Amino acid sequence: MNWLKAKMGSHGWDLTDDDIKKPNVLFLGPIQYATQELEDFEEYFTVKYHEGDHEELIKRCKKGKYDGYAGILWNHHGSQFGVLNKELVSHLPPSLSVISLPSAGYDAHDIEACTAKGVLVTNTPGVVSGACADTVMFLILGCLRHFTQGQNNLREGKWLTGVPIGRDLASKTVGVLGMGGIGKAIAKRANAFGMMVNYYNRKRLDIRVEAEYNVQYVAYETLFRESDVIVICVPLNDSTKHLISTAQFEKMKQGVVFINISRGPIVDEAALVKALEGGKVASAGLDVYEHEPKIHEGLLKHPQCTLLPHMGTDAEETRLDMEKLALRNIKRFLMSGDAYFPVNKVEASKPLEHLMSDGIDISKLNITLQ
Repeated sequence: MNWLKAKMGSHGWDLTDDDIKKPNVLFLGPIQYATQELEDFEEYFTVKYHEGDHEELIKRCKKGKYDGYAGILWNHHGSQFGVLNKELVSHLPPSLSVISLPSAGYDAHDIEACTAKGVLVTNTPGVVSGACADTVMFLILGCLRHFTQGQNNLREGKWLTGVPIGRDLASKTVGVLGMGGIGKAIAKRANAFGMMVNYYNRKRLDIRVEAEYNVQYVAYETLFRESDVIVICVPLNDSTKHLISTAQFEKMKQGVVFINISRGPIVDEAALVKALEGGKVASAGLDVYEHEPKIHEGLLKHPQCTLLPHMGTDAEETRLDMEKLALRNIKRFLMSGDAYFPVNKVEASKPLEHLMSDGIDISKLNITLQ
């Protein structure tokens, strides 16, 4: 806690590490990449690690094991911790004020329950855009050029037998449904391949942004009708579940390539399989699935589908940035009552910024930062 000792020293107070009790922050899963940032974080907070699964977490909360804890860093890659469901949230300690997710997506968690509990949830958007866009381009290449089927044939000793001739990316029109950070990163990469980029958003971008990313705004149905490749980049919520189903596939070009890297339930998977079997969709490139990790048998059996096990952000550099931002979200909120990327809105708890002010009253410090 060198920052506090230095601050107090400037006021004539001589504090030792034993004099200071730092707020506890519970980590569900370790920091794997942002180790340097973790060292800085531990100057301000005491990091504790939960050992056990989702049920054990609930049990320990019920027993008061984590009473007094100020925050949680929720490692969503540790599947044993499950999700923030209503039951778990109801047992979180009253002291808890922030839960930081090192991920962009948060649809699996019960954010409403967290809001009702007065717990802020934060995420890490933006830092995943590049990795997701790279994944999209891999899927497009695998589908248009049939590289996936070619690779499978090679491993099975079939060489090119049964592999249809592919199509070039250049001059193809890619329609991006959702032109946020990921959509913009896709546009940059698609343009580099010589592709034309159309997009549809609930709100049209400024024309200067359109010019920067060389994209053209089109109507919703026009996107389906004119695109050679369709990429889904919208968040999952009540209004987007099964946003793409039979009616939408019927509006698409014959032989369209369909890509989804957002969330599986946005697409009616049974309708997608029917569109594949009927030839409306020539090939699908997917990194997410409606009932993952279970995958529809029709997708697994289709030779021209490129399928990934939800690994679009599995890159060291991206995970590093996600972890760094997750740590910064917790620190900023606990120190100032504000977060970089809040998912919900709650009344901020009393921040710790009074410890950083020049008017520190040691009698009120109580040798704790809580």
